[in-house]
Amino acid sequence: MRLVVSIDVEADAQWDLGVPVTTRNATYWPPFQEVCERHGVTPTYLLTSEMVDDERAREQLSEWARRGTAEVGAHLHPWTTPPFLDRPGLRFNDPVHAFPSQLPGELLEEKTQNLTGQIAEAFGRRPTAYRAARFGIDTRGAKSLVKAGYVVDSSVTPSWSWRGHAGLNGGGPDFRHHSLQPFLVQGADGDLIELPVTILTTYSLLSRWPLLLEAYRSLPVRAARRLFASRWLLPQPMWLSPDPRYRPEDLVRVWECAAMAGVQVGVMMLHSSELMPGGSPFRPDEESVRQLLGLLDSFFRFVAERGVEFQTMTAAARISFAQELEMRPL
Repeated sequence: MRLVVSIDVEADAQWDLGVPVTTRNATYWPPFQEVCERHGVTPTYLLTSEMVDDERAREQLSEWARRGTAEVGAHLHPWTTPPFLDRPGLRFNDPVHAFPSQLPGELLEEKTQNLTGQIAEAFGRRPTAYRAARFGIDTRGAKSLVKAGYVVDSSVTPSWSWRGHAGLNGGGPDFRHHSLQPFLVQGADGDLIELPVTILTTYSLLSRWPLLLEAYRSLPVRAARRLFASRWLLPQPMWLSPDPRYRPEDLVRVWECAAMAGVQVGVMMLHSSELMPGGSPFRPDEESVRQLLGLLDSFFRFVAERGVEFQTMTAAARISFAQELEMRPL
């Protein structure tokens, strides 16, 4: 089993819809990068348009990419990636955050091409790794990525549905029945490799009984768990992510359950704004950010001691399908 560490690099406080777009979290990345380099992790930073425009972000990532200690990819936020339309949900920084899969086809393709070109100009190399905002990928999005020269997408969230999350017109995609394994999206114009984010149920009883899992995730049960059992009953399914509710052993549990399930590539994800105190609802102060870095340091040490190979998103995708694909030049 191999490990990919991916960061959705985006503006501050994106959970507060429509607030002014600020990019202060870029100044808080070095401690995270230091933790990664200490253990030989080469993270993949997936950039939104506003972060490419941030001078501090460009300088840091250019240096890390030059040293080979980071990969730069793309993360398309429809509300900050041009062009925009003067229509509800399609304007710049619109309080309605559309899933990319909800955009008109031509607009989605333009935004994909613009973000790709913006990153290529800033870093001297076209990105090959991608994640859609709010995990909003569909077949149209996959075709746009192939056309723009991408090798890998990581927008699929197994065991998770975004149908109940508001967007431009209703909710987002439903990935509850998708596999955890990498898979190849084949099309007439080329192929795209999908590396799903690692998300799975860690309680065997719930994994065997989907209806029981739905009951466990219901609102009254969530409230009861918070009130009475938050220290020993964990949210389900669990993400391979530094969730503030996780202890080091909880993150290890996700990894070990994924390994027992035969997962080839573990994909961890977090947001760049989590690295800044108050930049996200998950990490409100300096102590909570220190806890995040400590959690990652402990987890990376655990997997490194077991001989796990750390890879960028593009490298992991290429290795997974080396025999099936005619390899594109790096």
